[in-house]
Amino acid sequence: MTFTYENYMNLIFHLDKVHENVPQDISKRIVSNAIAPVITVTATVELDSHISEEYGIDSFYTLLRYFGGCISDRDQSNEYIKKTEDEQKSHALNKVNLTTIEETKVKLNEDEKMEEELQSDQNVINPTNDPTVNNNYLDVDTKTDNLLPKSSQTTRNRSRSNSLFQRDSTQSQFIRFTRPIEDLLYSGGTGDMLFDYHTLEIFLGSCLKMVEKYTTDDIDHKTLQKSLYHRFFSSAISSTNCLSPYESFNHPIVSLIAIDITKGQNYELARDLLIAFKNQNTTINNFPIFMSTNDILPVFVLCYNGSSAEESEKSTELSKKIKKQLFAECIRMPLWDKRYSDDITVKLHQPAMSSLDEMLYVFQTSKTDKLPLTLINLIYDQLEILTNDLMIPFMQRKITFWEETILQPKKSLFQGTKLFRKFMGRPSMTNGRQENIPIKDNQGNEYFASTSNVFLLRKLADWSMMISDFKTAYTTFESLLEDIEMYPKYLASCLEWCAVCILMGAQNIVTTKMIKNDVNPLIERSLDVYGNCALLLNSIAESEESPDTEPVRSYETRCMLITSELFLSLSDTWTSTPYALSNLETILSECKLGACSQIMIWERLSDCYNLRTDPRVKHKLRSNISTSSVSEVSEEEIKKQDVSSIVLKGLTRQRKASFFRLLAAKKWAEQHQWRQVSWCLNDISEMYQDTVFGKRESLIYQKLKRNLLENSKK
Repeated sequence: MTFTYENYMNLIFHLDKVHENVPQDISKRIVSNAIAPVITVTATVELDSHISEEYGIDSFYTLLRYFGGCISDRDQSNEYIKKTEDEQKSHALNKVNLTTIEETKVKLNEDEKMEEELQSDQNVINPTNDPTVNNNYLDVDTKTDNLLPKSSQTTRNRSRSNSLFQRDSTQSQFIRFTRPIEDLLYSGGTGDMLFDYHTLEIFLGSCLKMVEKYTTDDIDHKTLQKSLYHRFFSSAISSTNCLSPYESFNHPIVSLIAIDITKGQNYELARDLLIAFKNQNTTINNFPIFMSTNDILPVFVLCYNGSSAEESEKSTELSKKIKKQLFAECIRMPLWDKRYSDDITVKLHQPAMSSLDEMLYVFQTSKTDKLPLTLINLIYDQLEILTNDLMIPFMQRKITFWEETILQPKKSLFQGTKLFRKFMGRPSMTNGRQENIPIKDNQGNEYFASTSNVFLLRKLADWSMMISDFKTAYTTFESLLEDIEMYPKYLASCLEWCAVCILMGAQNIVTTKMIKNDVNPLIERSLDVYGNCALLLNSIAESEESPDTEPVRSYETRCMLITSELFLSLSDTWTSTPYALSNLETILSECKLGACSQIMIWERLSDCYNLRTDPRVKHKLRSNISTSSVSEVSEEEIKKQDVSSIVLKGLTRQRKASFFRLLAAKKWAEQHQWRQVSWCLNDISEMYQDTVFGKRESLIYQKLKRNLLENSKK
């Protein structure tokens, strides 16, 4: 089974894969997931109750939440593939039931044509090779496929590449699920921070407890350590419940409206739900002026019983009626089928990226949810239809419209000239100027409205990034800068993502000159503006005796974390690593991270120095090493070839890397995280074991070894 994005991010639950290498583009994958399109999930009370009774899952949103992330990897169904592979290795051949094999062969001969089609799908298990699979699985899958649109069947047979190594954005599509808009508005305000430092510290502590529970000191920990850091990194740069007025990454793009056909819910209810969705701007108190339901695609999810021909026909007719009369799209999902009871149930794992509050809740509960394997594959089919056939075309239509009506006229040579004003009426010019001025909401906050040209351009840039069109995003951010020069919070975010666009691929090659003259000045200016915003808020809050600068500081921390990781993903680490080091050092000195969070940054500083190798050394050593892909682990293998001569010549920074790793070990010991202490000491043992000073009993290295030994005896 391939090493997927979800496997790496949840590596603590996939310890059989700790020997895999860390791909260099993992940072870009995490950023793509962090800014992935957000889909809200609204369901009727009857549907949530029905799902809870049948599968023990709280709601339809909780069910779909498991399928967030890289849907092209189908990791939930791959959990069963991994399980069956392990079972097949452990079973002896003489224990195989010969009767089951003969029955399966007969079944294969009867359905030979159908079997050939199913073999093209990597996520469907071949029952002839796995005696634990019930033969009814083929019947369920075949019948359900016949009930679904043809596009679903063709989508499943499409070849999928490993998301970690595939750079083509069309092959790896990320999505995120969140609660309904009304719940998001009531749970937090628009001024809330992207993440809470204290909550992030609690989450990291929970992860460390799991590491302590499931691992040993002798495990191959290098990839696992980096997976833990990237899990920490992803939690600090993304949120599914923070609706920022200054950017639209976390604003919903699709709204799923689910109804239960088995409970008699019909067209009238669907119509009322759609009307309620469209009127949220007026019916919800304090609905944000920077959001509009016109830019959200409503999609109905018709849930029915797949074993009932009558309900299947009803769902088909209702889908046609909704599309014809309400002009809304529908997807049909057979959530129930009496034959699911005979199917294999798969234990669901948590998505790689979600809100911190939800992840903490999962850590506190020991409940495990399961679904039939057939249903899991069907849900993935429908999500691929939703993403590829509905959501992305909707986004592309909006992007094209905004480009033609706002961006291109803005770039026009005649913009602002007498000739342009001659053909434009005075009222439209006046309205255009008013649109570039923030307006006050009901609470007295000034934001750009959702219909203003400024915010539509910002949404154009954000949506372009979501579909990996970084060149369009960069040019849009660049054209937007002069319009928001007087609005620092909008300006800081725009500068930040303008730099991120370049590092993500707006330019085919990122050179040293480009980093020095373009990227780094954008980052420094963004951090300066963020800092000025924090000082301004602090002065205002002190006068009101309620200091609160954390919202701005959390976005400032995100900026430094993202750019640091993207700098490390570049091939020339000798020139790009110093910029990452500078950002990480600033985080330690200025951001109010918790103790364990700070140690994660100290360890990352060690990784930065470990990655910094002169290109001349790489060229010299790679001639003796054949590597198929560049990764952080392969860099370490390269530097081990000639440590003595290279270190003395100053062409690497291994001694600094060992020093910072030793400091991290000392800080882990202060937090009583002895597993982390052991791993840090193992990383630097090779550097210190052959030195004279490394054996002195008074040094930190020897003291930590003694403390670790004493703790292991307890």
